[in-house]
Amino acid sequence: MDLRASSLEAEQWHGLDPRSMLGLLPSYAKPRGREGRMPTPRITAVATATPPNRLAQAELLALAGYRDARRRGFFSRSEIEGRHLYIDPATFRPDESVDGLQDRFRRGALELGEAAARRALERAGWESRDVDFLATTTCTGRLTPSLDAHLIGRLGCRPDIQRVHVGDTGCASAMVALQQASNYLRAFPGRRALVLSAEICSAAYFLDDRLESAVAHAIFADGAAAVTLTTGGSGPAIVAHRTLFRPEHLEAMGFEYPGGRPRVVLSKDVRKIGAQMMGDMAEALMATQGLKREHIRYWVLHSAGRRVIDRARTLLELDEAQVAHARTVLRRYGNMSSATILFVLAETLRQESPVDGEWGLMIALGPGFAAEGALLRW
Repeated sequence: MDLRASSLEAEQWHGLDPRSMLGLLPSYAKPRGREGRMPTPRITAVATATPPNRLAQAELLALAGYRDARRRGFFSRSEIEGRHLYIDPATFRPDESVDGLQDRFRRGALELGEAAARRALERAGWESRDVDFLATTTCTGRLTPSLDAHLIGRLGCRPDIQRVHVGDTGCASAMVALQQASNYLRAFPGRRALVLSAEICSAAYFLDDRLESAVAHAIFADGAAAVTLTTGGSGPAIVAHRTLFRPEHLEAMGFEYPGGRPRVVLSKDVRKIGAQMMGDMAEALMATQGLKREHIRYWVLHSAGRRVIDRARTLLELDEAQVAHARTVLRRYGNMSSATILFVLAETLRQESPVDGEWGLMIALGPGFAAEGALLRW
């Protein structure tokens, strides 16, 4: 088999020749850079979006209606000051139907997703028709057609855009989507990719007597975030991606759907499992370049919760400044599932002034049990 011929045929069917059939301009024919040099995708812009209503933890506790000290403590000890939720506090009722939850998820995901995407495109200096590849993700609801299909129309993307939707991957799914975009750009240098995460965690609540439901009600929030990537320009380069699974902990985190209604599964062991896997992921990523922990300047860690951050800090031997951005996002926004890691990246870029040659790590956690990570270099 002639692999070069197969590769050419695949490219012709997946992004080049079909454009002429549609009568579209051949904007895919972009400079490829130096021959023989492996292209490195770069994050060129990051943007976020949240619902207009932000509720203090005390207000959210009142909405949840917990009276016992243990469950109330989940709210008071969370180190979360407030959270943005896609609800109207004046009309919200805790007995929403499954149809009501789905409708609210749909409206919120599309509204926040479009807002984050447009802000990212504006910061990158791109038009929506410049995007060659779109990767979307959400785990707090489902749409068919999927989120990417809706946003292609709402944003006005080209009809031949390539896309992928990453679903049911939990809090780590933005990193999975980022990996797909990175892989695409390595295969097709010079093209442009947009990654979007939109989560409406408030549409995935379940009122029962389980402690893990109360924990979920105390920490999860709504938000969307988007990043633009290409193989040129400024911004952190994605040097490596890694995925790490621990299938023995498959049941530790996820969703159940009793009566069709989403209910969070969240074992108390997640705080230990998650911190350990952050450490394992950090070692795996640093090993790709022969790095040690002292070489890593920026730690972009998923704001899963106070105890996960505490344990990760201890295990990774980090000082408080190195987890400050993860704590800031948790304090201001709560845990927005997959969008959270991109909020931490945005906070890092907003507060820091990286210089060429500095290294960073991005690590998120999700069901599976899985860690997803990326090694960054400025």
